[in-house]
Parts: sequence; C-alpha cells; structure tokens
Amino acid sequence: MNNRISRRQAIIGVSSTLLLPACSSTRSRPDEWSNSVFAHGVASGDPDEQSVVIWTRISTAASTVEVEWQLADDPDFGQIRGSGKLTTGAERDHTVKVIVGGLQPGRTYYYRFVSGGRESPTGQTRTLPTGHVEQLVFAIASCSNFPFGFFNAYEVIAEDDGIDFVVHLGDYIYEYDENGYGGETGRRIGRVHEPRHEIVSLDDYRTRHAQYKSDTGSLAMHARHPLIAIWDDHESANNPWMEGAQNHQPGEGDWGTRRAASLKAWYEWMPVRDPAFGRRPEQYWRHFRFGNLASLITLESRHTGRSEQIEWGDVSRFASPAEAQAFYDEVVGADDRNYLSAQMEDFFTRSLAESVRAGRRWRIIGNQSVMAKWVMPHLDDPWFDDLLASLEGPARRTLGGYMRLGELGVTGDLDAWGGYPIARERFYRLARNAGAEDLLVISGDSHGFWANALHDDEGHSMGVELGTTGITSPRSVLELGPETLRRFDERMMATNDEIVWTEGRYRGFIRLAIDHDGGRADYVTVTNIESREYDTQVIRSARIAAVDGSLRFT
Repeated sequence: MNNRISRRQAIIGVSSTLLLPACSSTRSRPDEWSNSVFAHGVASGDPDEQSVVIWTRISTAASTVEVEWQLADDPDFGQIRGSGKLTTGAERDHTVKVIVGGLQPGRTYYYRFVSGGRESPTGQTRTLPTGHVEQLVFAIASCSNFPFGFFNAYEVIAEDDGIDFVVHLGDYIYEYDENGYGGETGRRIGRVHEPRHEIVSLDDYRTRHAQYKSDTGSLAMHARHPLIAIWDDHESANNPWMEGAQNHQPGEGDWGTRRAASLKAWYEWMPVRDPAFGRRPEQYWRHFRFGNLASLITLESRHTGRSEQIEWGDVSRFASPAEAQAFYDEVVGADDRNYLSAQMEDFFTRSLAESVRAGRRWRIIGNQSVMAKWVMPHLDDPWFDDLLASLEGPARRTLGGYMRLGELGVTGDLDAWGGYPIARERFYRLARNAGAEDLLVISGDSHGFWANALHDDEGHSMGVELGTTGITSPRSVLELGPETLRRFDERMMATNDEIVWTEGRYRGFIRLAIDHDGGRADYVTVTNIESREYDTQVIRSARIAAVDGSLRFT
C-alpha cells in the first residue's frame, strides 16, 4: 500500500479513509503562538473515567507566580466545568499540573491557563469511556530525538481528528551531549541539544525537557490529544538497570541521584499523575480501561526490577554456533535474571485478570522494547561481503559484528526481551494463568516498524506485537544505506518465524484502530524530518483478528 498525502493537503483537510481528517477551525496552529508566557504550550494526559491531568509551564517566571485554569465543554468556554487558581515556582521548574475531577466518561473537554494577564493556547482532551465502546483509535509513538530532526510525525498526529489518545512508549527525550547520538545531524540542521553537555543534574534534565517541548510538532500534538506515557531508557540514560546504566560513567556522580533527578524532571514536565502516597517515583505503571472494548496495561521495565544487561562482547571468541548458544542459554538465560519487578508482575497479573473477567475485547500491553523472539540473519549475500570490504572504522565494526552474530545464529539485542528469555517466558505464563492468550503488545525502542506473532517456548500463540519506528531516531543499520537495510530486513523476515514483517527505513508512528470485530494498524511515515516540509505515507496496513482464542494477522 502506498497512500501519500502532502503536508499542505493534510493541513487543509483531504478526505481519506486512512489519514488526517480536516483540522478544526477553532484550533490555533503552534507557529501562530507568540505568547512567551506559555512558550512550552499546554498538554493533557493520564486520563481515567472521571478525571484528567492538564499541564502547562510559565516560561517567563523568575519567582513564584499565580496561575488560573479553566476546563469547559466547548472551545469558546461557554460551559465551564472546572476552574481554580494555584501557584508554581522554581521548586517544580514553574510547571503547572492540575488533576481535574468530576468529569463525565468518554467526553471531550477544552482547557486553558491564564497568568499575568496572558492566556495560554486552548488544549483539547478527553476522559476514558465507560459502557459499550464501539471503536477506539490510538497513535503509537516512540523515540523522539531532537537533533535528528523535526517532530513532523507529532504534527501529523495532531492534525488527525480521528485519534482518541496518543500512547508514547518512551525515549521521549535523549540524554546525550551535542556530539552524541544525532549530534552531527543536529549541527547541520540547527537542532543542537541544550544543554550542550550530557544531562546529569536536575537542571540539565529540566532544560532538555524544555527544549523538546518547544518543537512545533510537539506543541501541536500535546494541545490536541491526551497523552498516555511510559518511559524507556533515554529519559534517564541509555540502557539502565537497577544499579546503573550503560551511559552512566565514572565522574558523573551517583547513579541513584542522577536517576532521581531524571524522574523528578519527567514528572514535572509530563502530563502524568504524580506518585501516589507511599509509592516510589520509579513505580510507574497503569491500567487504562476503555469500557467494554479494551484494557491498556503499561509496563515499567527499567528501574524497578531489571537485572544488569549482558553484552556479547567480542563475538570472535565463540568458535561455533553451539558455543554461542551455550553462552546464551546458561548466562543470558540464567533463572535469576529479571526484566520486571515482582510488584510490576503482580500489577500486570491482577489487571489482566480483571480485564478478562470484564469481558473486554482487547488486552493491549504498553511495552518499551521488542518482545518477539528473533535471531540475527545469516548475511551470506555478496552485497554484504562487498560492502564490508569497502568500509572502515565504526561502520565496518558494526556490519562485521552483525555478520558474525548472523553466522552464530543468536539475537543481537540483549537489552530487549531477547536478553531476558526466562523473564519473557514467565511473563507469558502469568498471562496464561490470568486467562489471556490474546495479547496485543505495542512496542517502541527499536527505531523500526514490526508486525510480530508471539509464542511461548512451547509454541502456544500469545497474541501479536506491533512495533513502532522512531519519531526521528533511525535504526543503526540505516547508517550503512537504505538498500543495505532493505536487504537486512528481508533476511530478518526470512530467518525468523515470529517476524511477519519489519521495515526500518522510515520514521513515523502507528495509527491503531480497534473495534469489536478486529483491528487495523496503519504504519504511517513522514518523508522528511530534516525540515518542516514533508509528505505523509501509509507504507503498510495490518489487520488483526481473534482466531482460536488468540490474535492473528489476517
């Protein structure tokens, strides 16, 4: 499928069954916002049936300031449903967060803030529905790296009036310095990270969140749709585990202090509920109920239970595939290696069992990293041999490592579920015990699109997985060229039974529509992220249906 709509067409509203109904004329566009008091826009999220979080920041404040808020049934604020005043200050970086309660289920509301005689842009939000729900549409997003490009995919999400909720699966910000991941592109297109050094302190994380919230696409998406968010690794540092992170180095202070700073800034800058009394900040998981249609259960897999990642290291030390497999089975697959905490697993089990008892049609799992089983393909193609001979430096090491892992027939990503096979099997067992073998897992982190069929180690179907690509972050193989990545993905599909389809050459998001008969996932891309001029394209649509008590792609 090759459905293409230009950015200009999308803005003025082209009739399409796939994408982008017309924008409402009551909404202002972010490039029209010149109000420096609310330079970081407005946002909403973390909804339930009777309440929702609304958020903004007073961008010009130097001290404590008073802020008024209003929430109404209509964009003209003729029917006010809630209002109030509060103060904010430096202790929370002048961010403002209100949980507005007493609302009706499944309703659309409008909200705004006023401070110092200046009015914020108007935001639009909605509560979770109850009772019979005919259909839901989600935008599924992940991996928005500021230096790599403009968040044009966020703007596409904003301009799609058919979307009910945005689910962001993490890597909302990145922690690297100006020379780190994406730095070269950022210098070329004028999107260099602020601060320019790697973020470590609370002030650093706050400054980085502020920069990301200034992007035009981000401003538009947050003002238009409520956000359901979970974090992944880069909100703190690359590949964290309970006691550290791959990108937390000597000289960067105590890991616990850095993680606490990153989470404090995340709670300040995101439209989410603060931790409940007695709960630690890192214990962030949710069960969203959408009437009789769906449950969405989000996982925390970084800070509350994860064992340290194991690296392959120098793969030349393995003399044979059998030797590499033995290392995987005995070391990577050790019985005591955890991915989720006991508390997270308990919440997951109880939430899943409640969803089954309630008879909801869909059980969606908001998950950070790819869950499907896969191994590196054997790249025994002259294309790869010739390419390897032409390369040098890091690119040669990258491709050489992939080729050797393919010869050994083992997975290449030990930070994802594939690095924790016992924990993945336990996860499936918990789902089966709760009466659910029909999981719809949505995943981010990989910077590529996926449609995967999930099975436990005994071959029982556990459902399907939809993996979304990055908003801007590219798959690492892409540095070797799009043709190389196309061939690599073809080999991935041919080698791995659980990979129905994968595509890593594009940036974008998934538009997921579900009803009581089935689901449809549109893999939506933007053709350019290095400027504000782009087209949109649906490169594939996948249909999902219930078959024999589980889910299948049809």
